Amino acid sequence: MSSIPNGGGNLYIGDGSTAYYGVTHDSGGWPGNGVIEAQALNTGAALEATLDNVGLGSNGQYDFNFHVKNYGPNNTYFNVQFALV
Repeated sequence: MSSIPNGGGNLYIGDGSTAYYGVTHDSGGWPGNGVIEAQALNTGAALEATLDNVGLGSNGQYDFNFHVKNYGPNNTYFNVQFALV
């Protein structure tokens, strides 16, 4: 169901970098709105997670694409959580 590496745990992002991810939902029908949150494991890093778009794939699954930006000032590992509401 998810294409987030490691299930969203302990991902690495450098200072000033942006990383792109996607989550798929393959159950029938509209699954609901998506909410994304990234939590830095290094308190010296400021992260922002943004849901970019939602699309219906050719196989009938919904694709939720998002990115995480690290505003620094440090590199960090982080956890990312995605929920359908």
